[in-house]
Amino acid sequence: MANDADDDTGVSRRNYLKLGGATLAGVSFASVGSAVMDRGSDSEDSASDGDTVLVEGGTVITVDPDRGILRDADILVRDGEIDAIGSGIDAPAADVVDASDSVVVPGFVNAHLHTWEAGVRGVAGNWSFLEYLEKMLGEISSHYRPEDAYLGNLFGAVQQLNAGTTTVLDWFHIANTPDHTDRAIDGLADAGIRSLFVHGPPGDDSAKWWSNSSEPHPDDIRRLHEERFPSDDGLLTLGMGIRGPDYSTDEVVTQDIELARELGIPASMHIGSLGSGGVSKLDELGLLGDDLNYVHGNRLTDEEFQLIGDSGGSVSTTPEVELQMGMGMPALGDAIDAGATPSVGVDIVSNVSDDMFTQNRMALQVQRGLDNQPTVEAGEQLQDVSLTAHRALEFATIEGARALGLDDRIGSITPGKRADITVIDADDLNTAASHNPVETVVFQSGIENVDTVLVDGNIVKRNGLIHNPTAQNHLDRLEASGRRIMRESDL
Repeated sequence: MANDADDDTGVSRRNYLKLGGATLAGVSFASVGSAVMDRGSDSEDSASDGDTVLVEGGTVITVDPDRGILRDADILVRDGEIDAIGSGIDAPAADVVDASDSVVVPGFVNAHLHTWEAGVRGVAGNWSFLEYLEKMLGEISSHYRPEDAYLGNLFGAVQQLNAGTTTVLDWFHIANTPDHTDRAIDGLADAGIRSLFVHGPPGDDSAKWWSNSSEPHPDDIRRLHEERFPSDDGLLTLGMGIRGPDYSTDEVVTQDIELARELGIPASMHIGSLGSGGVSKLDELGLLGDDLNYVHGNRLTDEEFQLIGDSGGSVSTTPEVELQMGMGMPALGDAIDAGATPSVGVDIVSNVSDDMFTQNRMALQVQRGLDNQPTVEAGEQLQDVSLTAHRALEFATIEGARALGLDDRIGSITPGKRADITVIDADDLNTAASHNPVETVVFQSGIENVDTVLVDGNIVKRNGLIHNPTAQNHLDRLEASGRRIMRESDL
């Protein structure tokens, strides 16, 4: 077994024969429903939730500095845990996943997603940030019923799995009633994804909750902590979505963060999209800490980023949304320079791409462009590119896991961690020939190349097909839900 950054895999007949079907499986969200297979199928393509899985013969990018990149490697999974990585592993009773001609990576971590908006895809592509606040949080969100929240979270999460993402931070800000919240959690559970469910405010009155709000966080989070999330070691864990200093009073900011700390859960906030000063306010209030996740941060000052880094906080960049909506340039480099944990997310599928391939590539290249600009303005020629492709892969895997407080469980292919794994075809038309597996993943790959996905050792996608009979049976309900919501919103 070689440890190497190069890859000389060729194009196999196997992949050419299945290319058309695999590509169609990733063209659009609707096609996911047509490409869903029942877990009970007798087909060789059926999923598995067995105790032992062997991912065999792949080029494994472990994102583990002690292991590096392994060629022709096997990964043995037992009871949902990565048991061993090696060459020629003998596991006669295992369900074998053929990873030859493939690149194997840790499952992607989407560090910021409002999953519920899957029901209203494609309505916000021409909106500014203020329009989004007015229309989505001021109108559309109020028309969501509990079943709409369920369907949005179910299909939003299934599409994340389809795209190779195994973990999402689901920032749920339509907690209009406890039933809305419970059904949203049910949707994540039925999807089979790993998620930090971040319980936010209701979405039924934007003036009350998002404009210098004096309303403390809904007390229902105590019920969730006791009843829905009694432990912190399951697929679904609990976080708190606070408005923070940009959207609520100092008293509410203090109460909310103190409540999250009382419950022992992380807190995430949108900050710095409207202006600077929010992190300085948190410092003034004595509230900074390594349990805080800051989303966007485009207009924060260098001093504020340093406060985040010094306190151990994380920053989640969502580049496509930020560039469209006028929030400012993505702040990935600012987070890195300050020593904060940098991570990447999708944010809202009501207007942008829902896959981490797109978002991570955009985050990397925009930051490279920003780093290159002083050289360009000086009339000189660039000698070295700033961020590497491998560093970008870390943003979407281990750094995302750190941002969610899950890096001891996921984010790298390391024995002892949970088996969240994505297998990417390296011999499809758009990925062959794969000379450098990291660059194949970061620059060439997309949803259509995601062949197999494991979450906690369970195979949820195989041979390009999502395995979720619940989603298969309810796609028409999602479409009807979205049409009704938009009609009632009069938009």
